Amino acid sequence: MIPAAPAAANSVAAALLILVTTLSSPPSDIPVLEVVKVYGHLASSDCYGAVAPRGSSCQLTLEQVVDILGFTSPQHSAISQQEFYQRIQESPFQWPLKPYGIEKSLTKTATMNKGAETRVYMDELERRGLYDKRNPTGPLPTSLRPKLNQQLGQEGVDPVVVDRVFKAINGGSGGDLTVERLKEAFQGQDALDYYSFLDLIGKESIVWPE
Repeated sequence: MIPAAPAAANSVAAALLILVTTLSSPPSDIPVLEVVKVYGHLASSDCYGAVAPRGSSCQLTLEQVVDILGFTSPQHSAISQQEFYQRIQESPFQWPLKPYGIEKSLTKTATMNKGAETRVYMDELERRGLYDKRNPTGPLPTSLRPKLNQQLGQEGVDPVVVDRVFKAINGGSGGDLTVERLKEAFQGQDALDYYSFLDLIGKESIVWPE
């Protein structure tokens, strides 16, 4: 009788191939909160020529990202995915502002002080017991950003989502990220805003609350 071992081995190999393919494929469903968290760890307070209000981030400036990722040091010409994840974790989180309008009106973003993904922001405040919409004498939601920032910052970022962002910035590659590749992701601009960041990683893979 012919042993059944080769067939079993083939089955194991096939299962391993499926597992590796699944793990190496980009996530199709990224909660928008996780996108906000990664952006808020990387973005600066620079806001179209103004400064974002306390507890808020605004634009993702090339200068800020270069600094966070350690490219200002001569010893760091490239970083791995793991280093990218670690540096994001170590950077403070601030909830980003939503760009206000287009072109000239963008300069009003800091003044308008409207956070990105308002529904998600409010849901997080209520879920964590920081805000009660039934209490008319309670604090303004915008004043609670520092408290929410602290909690979200302590929770850290999802490594799977960070991996997706890393590859988007790195032209789809999982190899080391260089400052040249980073500049290419910015497409000649000095800064990206929240909407540009969504486009960079792919809106089709992001899930918003229904």
